Amino acid sequence: MLQQFRQAFADVNLSPEEARQLRSNLASFGKSGGSVETLRHQLFALAHERFNTFKDKAVLEWLEEASALLPNGTVSHQESNSTAVPMAYSSQVYFSPGLACVEAIQRFVQEARHTLDICVFTVADDRLTDALLAAHHRGVRLRLLTDNDKVQDRGSDVQQLHAAGIPTRTDRTEYHMHHKFALADGRAVLTGSYNWTRSAAAHNHENLLITQEPAIVGQYLQEFNRLWEEMTVFGAPQKP
Repeated sequence: MLQQFRQAFADVNLSPEEARQLRSNLASFGKSGGSVETLRHQLFALAHERFNTFKDKAVLEWLEEASALLPNGTVSHQESNSTAVPMAYSSQVYFSPGLACVEAIQRFVQEARHTLDICVFTVADDRLTDALLAAHHRGVRLRLLTDNDKVQDRGSDVQQLHAAGIPTRTDRTEYHMHHKFALADGRAVLTGSYNWTRSAAAHNHENLLITQEPAIVGQYLQEFNRLWEEMTVFGAPQKP
């Protein structure tokens, strides 16, 4: 049944004839014991494959969650109590040197709608700094965690970001806050070895992963919030 829907989806246009044929086949599918609820999840996963941004995918996820709330008179009692098929969440991987990683970060920042939580060793690439400032100016709520020593490096843009009004905190140890991850809207996480610097794009062999997998995003968000409470407000007087 899924393959029939996949064929109908090829041109992203469900014609009346296709709809009639699918409706007829669905009746047979249900009578033979096929799970309509499982098929529903599979169709949403199929649609996910056509989207390239997590903003679009977030809309689709909302639609699926809303759809699940609607009563379905064709679902049997046994089926309604069955375990739902997990949603398929996409992930993307990028590598440097080259522009793939920096452009992926730019898109990630540009597509954030409400919040951006940035936890990185340093920010020393004006392309990424500009993207963060643009997000801040359009009303996205940013929080920045970074390393206290790297803030002083020549080329660091952290002080510029802080001066623009972005809440910033740093570690307060002799060691490094060496993370390189970011969260957008609490729904997607970007992580990997990639430093937010010009040299990482131009010369370094680095990797970057973006995923919406809720279990993974949730752990990163929990760690970010823990570090946010633990670290020092940038520019605040040091306690004796």
